[in-house]
Amino acid sequence: MSKETKKQPKAEQDPELDKEQAEEEEEDEEEEGAEGESDDEEEDEEEDEEEDEEEDEHAQHQGHDAAAHGDDEDPYWWTPHVVLAVLVLVGILGFFGMFNKPLGFLAAKPQGGAAHTETAATQPATPATPATPPRPTAPAQQQPPREMFGAKHFLVMYKGSMRAPANITRTKEEAKARAEEGLKKVKDGAKFETVVGEYSDEPNAGARGGDLGLFPKGAMVGPFQEAVEKLKVNEVSGLVETPFGYHVILRTK
Repeated sequence: MSKETKKQPKAEQDPELDKEQAEEEEEDEEEEGAEGESDDEEEDEEEDEEEDEEEDEHAQHQGHDAAAHGDDEDPYWWTPHVVLAVLVLVGILGFFGMFNKPLGFLAAKPQGGAAHTETAATQPATPATPATPPRPTAPAQQQPPREMFGAKHFLVMYKGSMRAPANITRTKEEAKARAEEGLKKVKDGAKFETVVGEYSDEPNAGARGGDLGLFPKGAMVGPFQEAVEKLKVNEVSGLVETPFGYHVILRTK
């Protein structure tokens, strides 16, 4: 081939070669585009990984904060309070004896348990040791019986004497003179009960003959008691003055 042939103008070259060159250029462009896309995808993946790492770090910080917060606020903070309240309640119930009956069977259990029971069952019963007889106590000192007295009397009251009714208007001198008059009749032999019914101002004295029955020492007013003690049985006294008036006494016991 001549040099002229090699230096043909571009327009006169083979169209098939141009087509192949165009295809090669397109392939090169496609490869460059693919490489660019792959680079973009790698950059996106790197960005995503960085974001994931940041989220993990944030989550870890939140977990540490939550753990620290959880340590400050114990979910079982109420447990000691409940235990203390139960102990206080048990103490109060025990103070009032609420556990005496439920726990009474514990005191009845013999020491040693079942082994102790079996041993006791196999051993013969020993006779009980008689208790030491109580020492005789000294008899209580009995109070001596009080001395008893019996008497009859008639009483002449005056205005102002103790327990004198309103119809008594005589003076003290008049009462004394009347009592002496009744005493003279008794000494002259008149029956004592008859004189009582005529002269005594004591309520219902005539119906019972002035009888006071039996009475212990010290039961009567002082001057009356002294006069009775000085008399012998069936002896009649002289005039005995007391706050109630003038008495004449017959000792009967």
